[in-house]
Amino acid sequence: MERFFLHPDQIVEGAVTFPEDLSKQIRKVLRLDIKKDAVIVLDNTGWEYLVQLDGLTGNLVTGHIMDKQAGRDEPFIHLSLAYSLTRREKIEWIIQKATELGISRFYPYISSRSLVQDLKTNRARQDRLESIAREASEQSLRAKLPEMLPVSSYKDMLKGTSDHDLKLIAWEGTAIVKRICSDTLQPLISADLKSLILLIGPEGGFSAEEVKLAEEFGFQQVSFGNSILRMETACIAGSAILRNFVDSLQN
Repeated sequence: MERFFLHPDQIVEGAVTFPEDLSKQIRKVLRLDIKKDAVIVLDNTGWEYLVQLDGLTGNLVTGHIMDKQAGRDEPFIHLSLAYSLTRREKIEWIIQKATELGISRFYPYISSRSLVQDLKTNRARQDRLESIAREASEQSLRAKLPEMLPVSSYKDMLKGTSDHDLKLIAWEGTAIVKRICSDTLQPLISADLKSLILLIGPEGGFSAEEVKLAEEFGFQQVSFGNSILRMETACIAGSAILRNFVDSLQN
């Protein structure tokens, strides 16, 4: 059954109104019967609504709620990913796949070797990334959308991670680094908030000074193994590895 995230304002007293873009998708792309079919609607609070489609009001598809239930739980350890600005297609791929893997918050940043060095907020670009995250959340049956933070400088990003219980930075610059394993997450067992962040460097890697700065903010170095991964590969591989360890801890 098709799933759609809507703003709470579009769900009023059991009546549901789909925005223009989703109305067009329902009618023209998915070709649903707007007077017979049912869909799942989510309001980003963790609830799922079974909605019967009723027809059109103007160009907007409408429906009414038939049932309500709690959506699937998010990982019991809050997962965040910090990634360097890079080419548009790489960022979109990172957002899509990491969302599917359960990342709850994204921290884009600019460091000395980042491929893109622009802190300006592009609203159209941000809307595009939020749309990718929304579609990935719908596809992977998540009940909540990840949080997309604005781009910040490397130091400001590090300052903004203070609420995480465990902070990990992947760096290839030293040979004596503990390979990431389930024991790496053990400090989270006794933590109250149970949150962790993974910091991945740009295509050119981190400088030694940047790694030292991250350690001053509480990050610890980890390794994913002997292979040197591309930046986007490290983001996805790291997210998958951490999600696997988180799920094993919960079980």
